[in-house]
Amino acid sequence: MTLKYYDSPFHVTHDEETASKMVMKMDLAIMLSRLIANKQWTQAQAAAQLGVKQSRISDLVNAKIEKFTIDALFDMLDKLGFQVSWDMPNLQKATVVITTKAQ
Repeated sequence: MTLKYYDSPFHVTHDEETASKMVMKMDLAIMLSRLIANKQWTQAQAAAQLGVKQSRISDLVNAKIEKFTIDALFDMLDKLGFQVSWDMPNLQKATVVITTKAQ
């Protein structure tokens, strides 16, 4: 029996398009959760800073990514001082770039 390897756990149970979106949402959720932890905010403090309810922060840190759109996660990054852009040096490669905003 040959082993089959997948790009992510999401690729096992979902079609390519859905799995790719879920991977991006999970990566963003992990980044946001780490930023919140690094600032040592409680969920209530993070919610106040991000303009959302505490339950949304709970969903975020508990990786309930199905409750978020990519736009909502990008908005949270924006409120934390980050900007998202894309770099496409050629037609075969595109990269998402997340950087701190220039002050």
